[in-house]
Amino acid sequence: MKTTPLFGDFRLRPLRADDAPSIFTAIDTQRTYLGRWLPFVASTLRAEQTREVVARMLSDTANPVYTLRAGEDFAGLIGFKSANPATRTIEIGYWLREEYQGRGVMTAAVQALCDIAFSQMEMENVEIKCATGNLPSNRIPQRLGFRLDRVELRGELLSDGEFADLNVYRLAR
Repeated sequence: MKTTPLFGDFRLRPLRADDAPSIFTAIDTQRTYLGRWLPFVASTLRAEQTREVVARMLSDTANPVYTLRAGEDFAGLIGFKSANPATRTIEIGYWLREEYQGRGVMTAAVQALCDIAFSQMEMENVEIKCATGNLPSNRIPQRLGFRLDRVELRGELLSDGEFADLNVYRLAR
């Protein structure tokens, strides 16, 4: 399975079924940190749920997903979602374990996925949606030259029961 080097010992590797235990462990051990902005964390209570989600991701060939690796360790997930063949637009979603934040890992990974979207998938637009209050996540598309396209008011229900507005960033080919 092909991996994509990012920098140092960080790399992207296509998601595999046997990644599910590492993904669940990351969620289970970092519930407070990850759960602030990722609504699925609160409802991910068993490893079997993660195995089912990974299986669904692997069956969706239009929207490939990758693990972020630090050496052999699982650092996070990044992938495509909501591919729209009619407009040739695709969204990138991502999350990273707390101990890997602030190193430029996700910025490098998003750049790599943009390259894949434009050169291999022949997309015209890449979108990233970030809760307006999630400043670290917002800085990634800003650093990479995405423009703020729109704000989706009350675009995502967070696990605390509050709705978050979403900044929708777009990068055109």
